Amino acid sequence: MSAGTSKVSVIMSVYNAEDYLLPSIESILNQTYKDFEFVIINDGSKDGSEKIIKNYKDPRIKLISRANKGLTYSLNEGLKVAKGEFIARQDADDISELTRLQKEVEYLESHPSIGLVGSNYMHIDEAGKSTGTVTNVFTHPDDLKMCLVLCNQYGHGSVMLRRSAFDKVGGIKGYDSKVGHVEDYELWVRLSRISEVANIEEPLYKWRKLPDSVSHSALDTQVDLTFKVRDKAFDYFLSHRHEYKIFGIHPSGKNYWQRKSTMYRDFAYLARLKDKPLLSLYFMALAIICQPALKRNYKYLLLAIYKPWVHRWRFDFL
Repeated sequence: MSAGTSKVSVIMSVYNAEDYLLPSIESILNQTYKDFEFVIINDGSKDGSEKIIKNYKDPRIKLISRANKGLTYSLNEGLKVAKGEFIARQDADDISELTRLQKEVEYLESHPSIGLVGSNYMHIDEAGKSTGTVTNVFTHPDDLKMCLVLCNQYGHGSVMLRRSAFDKVGGIKGYDSKVGHVEDYELWVRLSRISEVANIEEPLYKWRKLPDSVSHSALDTQVDLTFKVRDKAFDYFLSHRHEYKIFGIHPSGKNYWQRKSTMYRDFAYLARLKDKPLLSLYFMALAIICQPALKRNYKYLLLAIYKPWVHRWRFDFL
């Protein structure tokens, strides 16, 4: 890191976000950790977003304004501009807790094997008030590497990644636009293969859940895209099982054993779809160890034996 370069680069893409932009920007500028640059890409906003950004005279802000090119393009552009050793994300309608950057930097500095760290996050409404929902994600690298095969365990805006880890796996590709609006999940899967990944249990981020943000049809598309990344990740898992610590005990958050049992059931389901009954039975045995009183586990144990019944199996998002 050259002299005068900030340790952290925060990247934000903005598109027509004037209603929520001010508190989002200020939640970064007012962080207890001060050594950062703030790369803001105005992605062709047609509202007052650009004016709001330009009203700030903070020298840490680096503004790029241009025609609309989409989120994935903007994030990759921000990554090319960013100079920090650590790269943090922030969405234009969300809010970071004021100690977020400090705690994530401290975590990465004290855990040199970690290439990506995020946190739990809370949901807020249009007015910025808590909805009472707080996520309950896995935190340990072993659990996360396994779970990322199945689904995303990161709030995109909550993450901070080590630049050196990203360069190893991202290169010119960066976020992959070909996977659609699950570019973050696909990138975390790639990162988890070359570096350990973690989450901080404390919620350090507030995700604004807007009533019209995702239509029903868009949600169905999002699930389909997620499953495509999941299926490729599972194929990789089958060929590289030695890279994964399949059974480990790392309690965190609420209902840890229930979540672990669900994770193993999902692995068993995918194994059975791939005509690997012994592997499916193995994962169901682990699911039963984690949650022996759950009757559904024994039902799925039978489904693992007899594939024609597998359609009765339900994949559960963690």
